[in-house]
Amino acid sequence: MSSRQPCCSDLQKWLEPDTFKVLGDPSRTALLLLLADSPGPRTVTALAAGLPIDISVVSRHLRILRDVGVVHAIKRGKEVHYHLDCGDLARRLRHLADALDACRPSCALKPEEST
Repeated sequence: MSSRQPCCSDLQKWLEPDTFKVLGDPSRTALLLLLADSPGPRTVTALAAGLPIDISVVSRHLRILRDVGVVHAIKRGKEVHYHLDCGDLARRLRHLADALDACRPSCALKPEEST
């Protein structure tokens, strides 16, 4: 039997270590920022032009971002256009924030424990 609080299981569900690992990479963060600033979907070539990394590396990073669901790809002819799924990312972060708020009473140190 686990002594884990019910709220902590919600927290564990939304922490999603793989997603945070993916988002923690500086090159992928730079790609997300470029996509967030774009008026519409962008090609790998257009994204690579704004970064100091090779186009093949940009393509690999986009695949990884797509695999965790924060970037979507649309094939148009021979080109693939990528866009940020702001709604999905915001939803995940909102759920994480809600889980943290729910756990706050059980996560907070009691005064006698903090000294």
